This record gives sequence, C-alpha cells and structure tokens, in this order.
Amino acid sequence: MIVTIDEQGLRDGLQTLSLTIPTETKLRWIGQLVDAGVRRIQVASFVNPKRVPQMADAAHLFAQLPNAPNVQFSALVLNEKGVERAIDAGARYLAISLSASDTHSRKNTGMSLGEAKTSFGAMVRLAQSAGVSVRGGIQCAFGCRYEGRIDPNVVLDLAKHHLDLGVDELALADSTGMGNPPQLGDLTAHVVELAGGGPDRRPAVSLHLHNTENKGYANVFAGLQAGVRHFDTAFGGLGGCPFIPTATGNIATEDTVNMLHQSGYNTGIDISKIATLSTEMAQLLGEPLPGLVYKLVSGFNA
Repeated sequence: MIVTIDEQGLRDGLQTLSLTIPTETKLRWIGQLVDAGVRRIQVASFVNPKRVPQMADAAHLFAQLPNAPNVQFSALVLNEKGVERAIDAGARYLAISLSASDTHSRKNTGMSLGEAKTSFGAMVRLAQSAGVSVRGGIQCAFGCRYEGRIDPNVVLDLAKHHLDLGVDELALADSTGMGNPPQLGDLTAHVVELAGGGPDRRPAVSLHLHNTENKGYANVFAGLQAGVRHFDTAFGGLGGCPFIPTATGNIATEDTVNMLHQSGYNTGIDISKIATLSTEMAQLLGEPLPGLVYKLVSGFNA
C-alpha cells in the first residue's frame, strides 16, 4: 500500500532557524530530495521576510527549481499578497491554511478566526482563478497552547468550509503536537468521511504532525487507521512555528519512512539519502537533530 510523503524540511524546517541557508544550498538539497524519491516538496513560504527572513528568497528559489515533471513543488501562503507573489513566481501548488484557534490565528496572521475564514476564501478563489491547485489546511486542529482543547465541531465546520470552496486537498495540522492517537484518529476519520470516505477519493486528507510531546509517530498510525495516506514530514525532524510557544519539529522523514516500510507500506523514498541530508544539516547546526534514524544510518556522532 502506498503512502505519500510531503517533505516540509525546506519550509517548516528552516523557518525557525537563526541562520539563513543560501539559495544555492537549498537548491542542492532539493535535488537530493528528488534523487531520494521524494515526489512532494514544500519549497518555501511567501510571507513577510521581516518576520520570517529564512523565506526571503522564495521567488528566487522557484525560478531555479530543477526540471522534475513528476515532483510537486509547493509553497505556503498566508494572505492574498502571498498568493499573488507565489503565482508570479510560478508556483502551481499552494498550501493555504487558517487556524482553528482564534488566539493562534491572531498571533500568526493578525486576524481573528472569522476574518481568517473570509481571507481564506479570497485566497482560494484567487489561486483557483490562476489555475493553481490548493491544499486547504487547518492549523491547531488537535489542540492549542494558548486555548487548550479545540472543539472538534470547530474543526469539522472549517473542514466543510474548505471543501465547499473546492480545495484539491484537505490538511489537518497538529501544529502544537498536543494530539493523542484516539482523539486524532476519531476526528480525522470524521474529516475523511466528509471528504469522500477514503484515501483514493478526492480531495485527499493529509496530516501535518509535530512531535512536541513524542506522540507524532503513534499519531501516524492513528491517521492510517482513519484512512489517511498522505503525511507531512521534515528531514531530521526539523521544524516549528515561530508563533507557538514550545513548538518543536515535525515528525522526521527518515523515522516515518522507516516505520512505514517496516509496517508494509511503500513510500518510494530512499532512507539513506535522506539521512545524508539530515547529517549535513546537523553538522551545519553543530548539534544533533530531533530525528533518530539518520544517526543510525549515517553513523552521525555529535
């Protein structure tokens, strides 16, 4: 059975770092990811470079992407200006999301949840008018560090809102890593049913999981049982949101793929090649990354 991995290391993984990675290095890493068999890569976000300076080269990056017809290169956008910039840069796949938490929404985008829904609709229609595919996301779907528990009905209402707008894919994000397997599995199953009832239907449902409380990999299995076959990961377990206290990395690409392969799923990804990239990043940072498998594969020793 095939599981699709969406590599988020170049966007979610780099956005919280204090150092800025040169565009040339990012392009080399993209080439390594493609060579490793990754077929979905979130390259950058078109956001305010003053707030997230690591993403300031987004347009330059898209202009120099390798010719890889079988790879989906995507970008994250937070407002209409970002959508316009991404379209002008040649992006054909956009991730557009809002938060199920009103407090997080205000801190992340400066908008209330109600305002964010209105803005989300405008962004989706703008992208669709340009023939761009949209993945509609719901951040903090399983909990918020500011508000605590998120009412599942809020998430379901947002999922319906996204589906009514005709998004091509629906993503649920455990942005804070607070979700637990029973809770995540139950809510995700309801969203899968709303979206059409299975992994082969469109729009597909994907999960964006953080490992803040060390439940990310258990939540992968809860998602699989709920019918999800698309997962976001980041090489080495990089990642985190600048606007969420205690936010830590995504589930690591190598660890997730290793677990999936051992469990009989196929991703088409070469773990050793991802481990090489994670090792380079760990050496660049001068400290080990949160992931574990890359250390076993590469023999990394901090």
